[in-house]
Amino acid sequence: MEKQQRKIYAIWSIFALFIISMSLRASITSISPVLKNIQSDLQMSSVSVSLLTALPVFCMGIFAPLAAKLSHRLGIELTIAFSVLLIGVSTAIRFMATFPFLLLMTAVFTGIGIAIASPLISGYIKKHFPNHSSSMIGVYSAGMGVGASLSSGLVVPVMHSFNNSWNTALAIWALFAVIGILVWIPIIKNSNLKKGEERKSVNQESQLPWRNRYAWLLMIIFGLQSGMYYSFATWLAPKVQEIGFSDTYAATTATIFSIVQMIFSFIIPILINHSLNRKPWIILCALFSFIGIVMLITGSVSPTISAILTGIGAGGLFPIAMILPLDATTTPREASQWTAMIQFGGYIISGIVPILVGAAKDITNSYNSAFLSLLFISVALMVLTLKVKKKEESSLKLIK
Repeated sequence: MEKQQRKIYAIWSIFALFIISMSLRASITSISPVLKNIQSDLQMSSVSVSLLTALPVFCMGIFAPLAAKLSHRLGIELTIAFSVLLIGVSTAIRFMATFPFLLLMTAVFTGIGIAIASPLISGYIKKHFPNHSSSMIGVYSAGMGVGASLSSGLVVPVMHSFNNSWNTALAIWALFAVIGILVWIPIIKNSNLKKGEERKSVNQESQLPWRNRYAWLLMIIFGLQSGMYYSFATWLAPKVQEIGFSDTYAATTATIFSIVQMIFSFIIPILINHSLNRKPWIILCALFSFIGIVMLITGSVSPTISAILTGIGAGGLFPIAMILPLDATTTPREASQWTAMIQFGGYIISGIVPILVGAAKDITNSYNSAFLSLLFISVALMVLTLKVKKKEESSLKLIK
């Protein structure tokens, strides 16, 4: 009987993890398809409106160190619940965000919630599913991907259903957080957290490899690939609308990008599982993004094809960027230190990229010039990849 109960609880834990993960990207990805409506109603420039996706990304880097301190006091499970609650409340406030400052503040607080929840979910997986961590990371990624796809694909139909109210269309995704917290309640009740172990992990994570040049290289690579993803998430739909397509078609294109990105974030890590050399895969993924951007600028093919190609590129680059610090370290402690530093600086870099893209659009009054900047970033990513070490080479270097 007890064994059966443990099995049921394990299944519920997987389900709860999937549902709660759906709220971690919806507040960001729902912005792009209604970006022009927001700009028109609130009279915001391209740079200022790009902050709606850039600010959460900045916060994901800046406020990540809070996660360990809060979980030390409240426990991982309860801290995750409060973080998702913050995301939900901030998202719901968008219903009444009729002036730019309030809308931008909702972006800040959703970013803080994501910054705290994301690393703790990884910690929850490592603690409770040590023998199935890869599969559970897949569940976590799938939850984020489904949430992102649904929010980007349905935000325009929701807006049309509510008398063209983009406020309602953005606020409705707070439902993901509400449902997530409800299914998470049994997880909180069944938590048997050991505070002594968490205190130890907090002390360990404080020593980041700031003096290691290779760690800085991986941080820049992580930041550039993440910046490209958030730039696509922000500006892909407006670019498609500029070409002459409807907002519904633009939203569909953004949804296709999200779905393809989600699928290949599973496929590519499986393909490279037995490969020691990550360089060809990073270059290949960056090349997919490069070709997709060129096709989008030239208009030589349907924007859907461009969305598929850039989705493949983004889907591969993110998990590989997450794998690189694991390749470069020999112990779990070192891995957590490297990952903390890379994400701290990387997300700050990735928050700057969409702003630069928006600035290029404001200066030239054309999305073509804006997307040209992403071409340069993809090329820079391929050049930096030449310095990436093989898995065994990285490990031997650290042992010496």
